[in-house]
Amino acid sequence: MLISELCVRRIAVSTAQPLCSGVQRRALHVSRTVFGEHAPSSAAQTAEYPQEGFNSSLWKYGILAGVGIFSYYRFAGAAKRDSEEESPVTQYISGLITPTSELASANQEHLDWSLKKADAQLLVQDAQKPPAHQMMYLPAFEQYPSRNLPVGGMIDVSNMKLNPERVPRLCTSFEKGTAIQPFYSGGSVAITTDGAWIAASFGSEVTIVDAASSQLLKRIPGDGEELNSLAISPNNALLITASRSLALHIYALPHLDLVRTVSRTHDSPIAVMAADPTSSLIATGSADGAVKVWDIKGGYCTHVFHGHGGVISALCWNVRTTTHGRTVELVTGCVDGKMRVWDLQAPSKGAAKPVSVLTGHAGVVRGIAVSTDGQTLVSGARDQTLVYWDRKGDRWQRKEITMAGERIESLGFLTERLFYSAGSLGALRLWDATTAQVVSSQLTEEVPQDADEDDMRGLTDALYAPAQQQLVAVTATQDLAFVEVNTNPPSFSLRRRLVGYNDEIVDMALVRSNDTQQLAVASNNAQIRLFKLDTQDQNVELLDGHRDMVLSVDASGDQQWLASASKDRTARIWTHDGEWRCVAVCEGHAESVGSVVMAHTPAGLPPFMVTASQDRTVKVWDLSSVLATDQEPKKLSSLYTLKIHEKDINAVTIAPNNALLLTGSQDRTARVFQLDYQRATRANKQPNVRLHPLATCRGHKRGVWSVHFSPTEQAFATGSGDQTVRLWSLKDFTCIRVFEGHSASVLRVKFLPLGTQLASAASDGLVKIWNVREEEEATTIDASDDKIWSLAVRAAHENAPLQLLSGAADSTIVSWVDTTEKVQAERATSAQEAVEREQAFSNLLVLKDYKNAIALAFQLNQPRRLFALFTQIAASRPEQDAIESIHRLLANALGTAQDGAPATSITGLAAVDQIVAALPQAQVVQLLGYVRDWNTSARTAPIAQLILHAVVRLHSADTLLNAFAQAKRQEDGKTAPGLGALLEAMVPYTERHYARADRMLVESAMLEYTVQAMDAHLGMGGDLEEEADVAMEL
Repeated sequence: MLISELCVRRIAVSTAQPLCSGVQRRALHVSRTVFGEHAPSSAAQTAEYPQEGFNSSLWKYGILAGVGIFSYYRFAGAAKRDSEEESPVTQYISGLITPTSELASANQEHLDWSLKKADAQLLVQDAQKPPAHQMMYLPAFEQYPSRNLPVGGMIDVSNMKLNPERVPRLCTSFEKGTAIQPFYSGGSVAITTDGAWIAASFGSEVTIVDAASSQLLKRIPGDGEELNSLAISPNNALLITASRSLALHIYALPHLDLVRTVSRTHDSPIAVMAADPTSSLIATGSADGAVKVWDIKGGYCTHVFHGHGGVISALCWNVRTTTHGRTVELVTGCVDGKMRVWDLQAPSKGAAKPVSVLTGHAGVVRGIAVSTDGQTLVSGARDQTLVYWDRKGDRWQRKEITMAGERIESLGFLTERLFYSAGSLGALRLWDATTAQVVSSQLTEEVPQDADEDDMRGLTDALYAPAQQQLVAVTATQDLAFVEVNTNPPSFSLRRRLVGYNDEIVDMALVRSNDTQQLAVASNNAQIRLFKLDTQDQNVELLDGHRDMVLSVDASGDQQWLASASKDRTARIWTHDGEWRCVAVCEGHAESVGSVVMAHTPAGLPPFMVTASQDRTVKVWDLSSVLATDQEPKKLSSLYTLKIHEKDINAVTIAPNNALLLTGSQDRTARVFQLDYQRATRANKQPNVRLHPLATCRGHKRGVWSVHFSPTEQAFATGSGDQTVRLWSLKDFTCIRVFEGHSASVLRVKFLPLGTQLASAASDGLVKIWNVREEEEATTIDASDDKIWSLAVRAAHENAPLQLLSGAADSTIVSWVDTTEKVQAERATSAQEAVEREQAFSNLLVLKDYKNAIALAFQLNQPRRLFALFTQIAASRPEQDAIESIHRLLANALGTAQDGAPATSITGLAAVDQIVAALPQAQVVQLLGYVRDWNTSARTAPIAQLILHAVVRLHSADTLLNAFAQAKRQEDGKTAPGLGALLEAMVPYTERHYARADRMLVESAMLEYTVQAMDAHLGMGGDLEEEADVAMEL
């Protein structure tokens, strides 16, 4: 052993020495080269190798001698070394080697010294740490300061006691709350005379809206073609719709059942419709210039009028009673500016001819109204004229033409003298027909002076509800304004407004007016729309000021100030002082302003804000000069401008402590800047701001759509078109997390208030919640079928859970409520109840209380347990009964059965038969559904057939039909199975099982016949058959 250790040390020393000299290296190289040349050669296998290097005889004999000496000392001399003293050579070698005990002691001392040094270093590091920790969620501690701390402030929590019950849980479950849904996409609108319901066209559907609560009551699916026109009969009993399929659909109110469909009503699409005052006739005008009158009840055409040279644009009934009787007239208007009066009671002699042809307009006639006494007719057209007509005998005579100053879209009489008009200026006006003067006006929508904007704004229709003396003005932006009308004195009063279609929701922000929480919405519209939250009323408030589409909105910390950025290259500041109004305008960008963010302050107007534009620059604006009492918007100029990206800037945000600025761009990068803002002082009367670039974060493969700072950690998140969300560290600006899971571009990212989770919305319509630390997906919300452009997070307040608000491209705004605690509590309760019911079910089986066991299995909706119960009952049937049942089955199959006594039990136990017979109708339907599923498998089919036999025997056909009919009514036909469908699912499997059983019976009979024939042939009868019979009896 000593020699081996010596050899090892010698080898180690030799390897540590310098390499051999150059001559030796060359000699060694030559020897190895020669060896390499000879080795592959088959001809040189018998040749002698050169006697040099390791192939020399000196080395060979030396190695053999060393091995021999080592073997002698290792094996032969083992006993001698134990009894005799060591030789001098051995003692010398042992003296050269360090003892093992000393080596172990030295190693232990070195290990102890390393541990002490590491502990000392850790103590030094702990001592260098500041005692203040970053403020994360102070309410989780037993005692926390009640004063408002500055955003991003620090506080010492080392002496505070943490309450585990107050630590917030991760959000893992959300459910749909309130939703703001579109119900009107343009086109025709109708209202009941009592003003209770509104029918509006939405693509190919008809939506019914409760006018009082603003709730969407029902959607009536159409025939797949876009709706052109609709009308409600004056008696509020019928709804008539017309689509591009040229068909009329008639629905009965209030249940909205389809009463009749009239196909191929015209050769061209129907443009307008109007029901007569008696609700018995409906007039339709088409694009081919034809007018038809239909009997609503019978569904047939009564009159056809031709003569117009273009699309029918207006219809008006004139039904009056005179001394000569009742007259029924229909006044029609056309795009050629002419009107025709048709008498429905005139004798028909060939083609119908108009009573009068009225000419007075040079444009499309859109409004026709007849006074209540039938003596005055007013028409309005898009040529901005109003024409007054007086009745002279059986004809109409033009009285006067006045300029309306706007394109007229709708007219209607309120009294014999007063009528209203709606037009392109966005105002309802009340006129006196005797003086042709405006007596009152109500602006329902701000319309810019630009001519190009008129087509996008203004009123397209106005509907009158006489029971409530209310007008509903329909705007070109798909809004409905409810205006109260007073005729004495003439006046208007705007009561409320509904938004029929928001278009694409591009951004949202939470604001507050007084004690009302509102949601500011920016869409493909120049108006900012404010919706009330925590209420069923969807009344909306409009903020007018921008001249083009609003692209971004942001609110101050106290939600009393609102900033907006628009495509008109400006940003505006809004505040609420009794009502929302603009107090400042920021002008200076050369392109559209795509993003705006305000500095973070706990209360009051932030000192500055930042805007980002498509001109690839950011501007910092000083807001210290803006006052809430300013009556006129103040024009602001930027403090600092910097070009920071090579492509469009999509997003900008400010850190919670207002010290950093973060931007995201289409150039696939996110940039971080140090933001130094200094307020105006006595020494420096002007505020000062500087932006110092800190880092450019690269890693995304597509443009960055959204950025957001963490409220608690030194990190920020970015969402990109490459379908990923990345988390970046503010310490070294490296990517520390990559969240993958979306199947489309990530358009918006938002940290939840506590910073432990991150919400992302994508163009695939999904909202995902991510756990930041674990880098895993907590839950997914299927929020929309279209792109989700915006997210707003509403923190938990006043025992109300956290809410996520999503705005999508399909015009829907949905509130998603955190139900994590509720779901966890329900799961715990369900688990406890399941354990209790499990124990109760086991106890009932032990007690053989099958009645309550079956009822409990139905209650738990556990078909497997019910199947096991029926199987146990069938198996408990006496063996003799089973044999008799087999013999009876064989006899029935062979046709040799005789009438006998009925079976005492079907299922195997008479008590269970009674339970099946006494099942309620709902449970009978449920049981047959289980039987249908059991019947699909050969293993469970016998029990299924047994229970099916019991149900059919113990329940009449009428009972089963009534049971299924009642289940369908209760479930509204959605989930309840129909009897026909159930039978269709059971018959094929039953036939298959019967065929298999019949085949087995035939085969068994053939086998029995074969055995008997063999016995007779072999002479094995007589005593053997008697012994077999005795054995069978035993």
